[in-house]
Amino acid sequence: MKLKFNIPHYFVLYFFLLLGLFHYKIKGYPYWEYVGYLQNQSFDFQLSRFLLSLLLFSINLILLSSLKKTKMLFIVLSIFFALITIPSLIAFTTGSNYPNKLLFYHQFSFLILFGFSKIKWNLANIPTINKKESLYLLLFLTTIGIIPYIIVYGPHINLKNLLLMDVYDTRFKMKALTNPYFGYTYSVFTKIIIPLIIVFSLELKKKIWVLVGILYLILFYLFGAHKSVYVGLFVVFIFYKFSYKKSVQFIVKYSCFLIVLFTIFAYFGWDYPWILSFRRVHFSSALLDICYLDFFKDNYLYWSESVLKSFLDYPYDVQATHLIGDVYFRRPDMSANNGFISDGFMNFGSMGVFINIIIVSGYFSILNSLNIPSKYFGLYLVTMFSFLSSPVSTVFLTHGGLALLLASIFLLNKKNPAT
Repeated sequence: MKLKFNIPHYFVLYFFLLLGLFHYKIKGYPYWEYVGYLQNQSFDFQLSRFLLSLLLFSINLILLSSLKKTKMLFIVLSIFFALITIPSLIAFTTGSNYPNKLLFYHQFSFLILFGFSKIKWNLANIPTINKKESLYLLLFLTTIGIIPYIIVYGPHINLKNLLLMDVYDTRFKMKALTNPYFGYTYSVFTKIIIPLIIVFSLELKKKIWVLVGILYLILFYLFGAHKSVYVGLFVVFIFYKFSYKKSVQFIVKYSCFLIVLFTIFAYFGWDYPWILSFRRVHFSSALLDICYLDFFKDNYLYWSESVLKSFLDYPYDVQATHLIGDVYFRRPDMSANNGFISDGFMNFGSMGVFINIIIVSGYFSILNSLNIPSKYFGLYLVTMFSFLSSPVSTVFLTHGGLALLLASIFLLNKKNPAT
């Protein structure tokens, strides 16, 4: 008899496999060991905490499984569950050096996002633009918007970058030429507008515009030699033919396979796969959250480094990300990025965390009400990752979060409920 696994089964397997990899390898990584040293205690395994984590995991999974599988918030909550909630539950099993408050924040964010899935925003009366009109509008915006890039960056383009040569030299040169326009629009063009141009062109069978979109993408790559400009496009194509349910199953199923594979590699002494994947993607945020909560306890910034910097004095000489890198990892050049939990705490303690959770939950709740077809989900995955590693204001203003919301409302909104 052939066993048939469904999504909850894969999540249970995922939880225990990730728990095993964490205690076998990840918690012994130098970054974790040094933070434990600063707190005068090691990251051990505590049975009582494991049992509580298992109970909370079961409750979370029951709530997640109750969501409608054809809605965007099902996959959004599933990915947050896989990348935030489960790593938090696993890290909590190590002892008191993982604060109870931090576990509460992550559980609270899960519950609030789940609660916002029940909110229905009435957006049916907002006018939308059809795909053909959208394609030509995006082509026009890109054609006009790329002109300043060509003027400033054009003379410094290095075609060797196409062969991944001189990449860091190009980045250094281009960084000196940047300005606010480039800072606010680069991600919008590369992660949203140009991928949409290519996808709409494919749907409308406009091959010439597909080629134009690819050319634009190559140009933007040459403007900064950032390989990440291709990420949005690749992710869009990967999830283009999947439903939300199939996407979640695909992600968790193959994550389980990779955990097993990378654990086997680790047993034979090859550690790079788990270091670059599960250590970095799943547990870096958990470790950095510990550091931010420790450093900024009763020492809040009140957004003096971001949206309110014109009105409040920032108390340090370096950015908070470099400050944490220096204090907790002995690397002053390290950019210890903070996600929406640590960003909220850094700025206003528990109230800041609450504000960020409400903003992020409201954002995805609005997208959920738009009934976005699942084939476009790849566009949103990059933004979801941004919320895990960047301040909320940065995600909206420079990583394209606000632009993606507007594009969703006016270009991707499917007014009839998904079936």
